[in-house]
Amino acid sequence: MEFRILGPLESVHDGTPVDIKGTRQRTVLALLLLEANHIVPTDRLVDGVWDKAPPTTSRGQIQICISSLRRQLPAAALPGLITTRSPGYRLRVADGQLDLHAFESGVAAGRRAAAERQPDRAVREFRAALDLWHGPALAGIDSRLVRHGVAHLDERRLVVHEECLELELATGAPHGPAGELAGLVAAHPLRERLRVLLMTALYRAGRQAEALEEYRRAREILIEELGIEPGEDLRRLHRAILSGDPDLVRPPAPAMTEPVVIAPTRVPRLLPADFADFTGRVGLARELTRPRDTAGPGTAVPITVVTGRCGVGKTTLAVHAAHRLAPDFPDGQLFAHLTSAGGPVDPRDVLGRFLRALGLSGAAIPDGLEERAETYRDLLAGRRVLVVLDDASAESQVLPLLPGTPQCRVLVTSRRRFTGLPAADRLEVPAFDPDGSVDLLARIVGRHRIAAEPDAVAALCAACEHLPLALRIVATRLAARPHWTVSDLVARLGNGSRRLDELCYGEVSVRGSIAPTYEGLTPDARRLFRLLALLQAPGFASWVGAPLLGTDPLRAQDPLEELAECYLLDVEVNAATGAARYRFPELVYTFARERLAADEPAGVRRAALERTLGVLLFLLGEARRRQRGMRASGPHAGGRQRVFSAELVERLLVDPLAWYAQERPWILAAIRQAAAAGFPEHARGLAMSTVTLSEARTSPDAGPEEHGGEIRTLLDPADAGYGRGEERQAGVSAVTARALAANTARPRADSAPSSLFGERVEPGLETGAFGSGAGSVGDVGAWVRAVIPHVRALRVEGCPSGGSGGAAVRAE
Repeated sequence: MEFRILGPLESVHDGTPVDIKGTRQRTVLALLLLEANHIVPTDRLVDGVWDKAPPTTSRGQIQICISSLRRQLPAAALPGLITTRSPGYRLRVADGQLDLHAFESGVAAGRRAAAERQPDRAVREFRAALDLWHGPALAGIDSRLVRHGVAHLDERRLVVHEECLELELATGAPHGPAGELAGLVAAHPLRERLRVLLMTALYRAGRQAEALEEYRRAREILIEELGIEPGEDLRRLHRAILSGDPDLVRPPAPAMTEPVVIAPTRVPRLLPADFADFTGRVGLARELTRPRDTAGPGTAVPITVVTGRCGVGKTTLAVHAAHRLAPDFPDGQLFAHLTSAGGPVDPRDVLGRFLRALGLSGAAIPDGLEERAETYRDLLAGRRVLVVLDDASAESQVLPLLPGTPQCRVLVTSRRRFTGLPAADRLEVPAFDPDGSVDLLARIVGRHRIAAEPDAVAALCAACEHLPLALRIVATRLAARPHWTVSDLVARLGNGSRRLDELCYGEVSVRGSIAPTYEGLTPDARRLFRLLALLQAPGFASWVGAPLLGTDPLRAQDPLEELAECYLLDVEVNAATGAARYRFPELVYTFARERLAADEPAGVRRAALERTLGVLLFLLGEARRRQRGMRASGPHAGGRQRVFSAELVERLLVDPLAWYAQERPWILAAIRQAAAAGFPEHARGLAMSTVTLSEARTSPDAGPEEHGGEIRTLLDPADAGYGRGEERQAGVSAVTARALAANTARPRADSAPSSLFGERVEPGLETGAFGSGAGSVGDVGAWVRAVIPHVRALRVEGCPSGGSGGAAVRAE
């Protein structure tokens, strides 16, 4: 019994064709032959027969098709030709019964002959293998899965044809294969290797002008269709033809190479062990393992890129999904870590490992990256192999490791947001939700210990930011120390400067998971990462990168976006304005503070902070001026107009109050930071502009509690940046009186002094004191009189209560 699939489907028994009746039966037979000697799952046969809309009786109908095939194929052909094996069926063929196997044997023989410097024998083997083809593989079978399955066969036929023609050129055939090559180029106009061979054949036939015309056509098509210039091989050949290189006229002498030993094909099983405590990712795992529709003109290999911040569990998810996918890829599973302690792993080294796993050894493994990639794709052609590439750092690292056949599948994990891989699906992995965090802790530590301290467990999960890596570390530490309570560990993590020291167990640490991402950044992005840690801000806008780096905003944007692309910064976009704000994840911020202290001198840190505070002061003053028609305050405000273009300032401050509302949390923190860092003039200027804008953004009948954040900051002389003695008291009194008097014509009865002043209000002061004598609109004097006792209650060391230190008293 013989089967032919290198063309229309044919079955032959003792030289007599066997006509297989029924479209479904022919489709099932085609699918079984494409994976001959391997189990084909019933679900795959259902997909192949009905594509995306199988009937409810589909599995039963597949059984009927199998029974029909068994009846139609002669029983004497081969006992047990089609056998039932869970989860599907297997069609068993022996040597010489399937033309595809004969083709592969002929190709292997041709390559062995070529490696042994016998080009004439290699050409004969290649020609014999190519003669087995009688048209497109499985022509006439109308099935999406069959089309996908044969795409790699047609590609392999073309590759072998190229190898054969190249050898014929090398042997110096008298007329050369120019005519045959011209037909292939017409059928595959984007294939550069065919163009190289055709141009070489034409030149050796004395047709130099036609060879140059072929280059012109190739360049025109590549630019028009793909937007790229010809590759280096084509360009080099073009230059050689133009210069009349004599080496092109005669074929090169056969290379003196050692015989290549082709090892038998192996089935690699390289997946790491699955995680027994895998939890919290059921939906993501289901998404990763669902069948991929690879229909399309390119029949590209299905690729899924799994991304997320370091420690979020990308590798755990990918390995778990790969184990669930493994039965669908019976020809093997390949796995490689693409980042090591020394940085990104060279894809050439990964290909060497993969080729050895696939059965090659010694001289059979080429040296160059391109040659290894070609050999790798050739070995995977016709096979169903799952490839898992973990922790990829760049698209260029992944591209050489992609198979060329759509029957394979690729999973890539990366701590970057990859967008450059062709036709790849993307899956972003978030941190655990609270339930997932608790479940992981319970699986490792034990449910009784976790259930005993629910509040401490919630605090522990929050300190770990619900990151699986951090949670696994603390859970392992708790499991190893049964005498610890969860509260003990929460207390240890409460020390922010030591948190990363605590999130470590053995060789695994959160610090170690962040470090490769940081080390992989460009120099500008690494420097910005460190300097951003200067800002004691809950969030910041994109413009801060410019003053921190001391450059213009446009140049600072790229390193900032690189940090976001690597998940070192979270990005939130305002739905109404479209403006983006950035923030550090807490653990990343702690790491950034460490790198800042270690890598940036104190003088550099101080200069960067001063520049940034200066620009903030300018923008705040400009917002104040635009809102109230006043000049911006502060010693640096006027000069800072040179930092940003007028267009950028206009874009930022198109609505001054909206801008202030967005930046307000950082501005209040910046006032305190400026004072603490020894920039009192910046602090004072920020404080005064803050009060003015705070007045403008509150309603006319608002009480002083509406200014809570501003007042709490400004009432502290140290926070507000005023000097000691009379200057400090004068500044505090003036700012406080103005903040409390602003827009508060109708004070509320419940505006308790303690709600704004906290512990600084003297005992015995009544709530009503804030409202006495201030019942009429605009009675600012009454408010000043009411606030004087409370200002006096804010005595700090070095602040006299009398003398000239009484702006509020003078205002009265």
